Amino acid sequence: MRLISTVILLATFSSAVLAALPPQFSECLSTDGSSASIYDVKEIAKVAKVNYCQNQLGLTNKFDTLDLLRTGNVNVGISVAKTTYTREDLMELAKAGSYVLYVDGNRIAKEYLADLAKNGVQLVVMSATAGLAKQDLLSFAKVRPFVYNINSNVIKEDVKELVGAGVTVIFRSNASGLSREQIVEIAKVNPDLVTLSP
Repeated sequence: MRLISTVILLATFSSAVLAALPPQFSECLSTDGSSASIYDVKEIAKVAKVNYCQNQLGLTNKFDTLDLLRTGNVNVGISVAKTTYTREDLMELAKAGSYVLYVDGNRIAKEYLADLAKNGVQLVVMSATAGLAKQDLLSFAKVRPFVYNINSNVIKEDVKELVGAGVTVIFRSNASGLSREQIVEIAKVNPDLVTLSP
């Protein structure tokens, strides 16, 4: 009984600490491809929660992804740049279940990204490759809070404004071009929304 209570307590504490980030966040940022087949994932999902990232071309087709989303037991992450889904495909997927869309390219227009966010899609925007302006990001924040992964030089005032608008910000090592003092200043706006990751 004591062991069960400890496990529940640890699980509760962990989920509270990581609540701002989707569970598949780190796995989907990895450059390592998954070796699991879609059939393996479907079988495992029958008994356990699975984090599944589509960050390789041709890894899974849309119908398999629809099946995964409908199970409700798979945390799906999809890369814009590394898949060939159209905006219509992404909207169809959003109707099947919630997923995380990694905006790591500018193939999907900002208006459609906002529509996807309105339909329950969690956006993770990469500063280096998304091709979005600060005003675009602030518009997304009004629709639904998102995660801003900073992996390029940014302007301190812009990031402060985003955090003030409820955006979760992840700083990747020294990629931001900001000093430690500037990052601390940004974090003071809302410490719960700012993370520094090596």
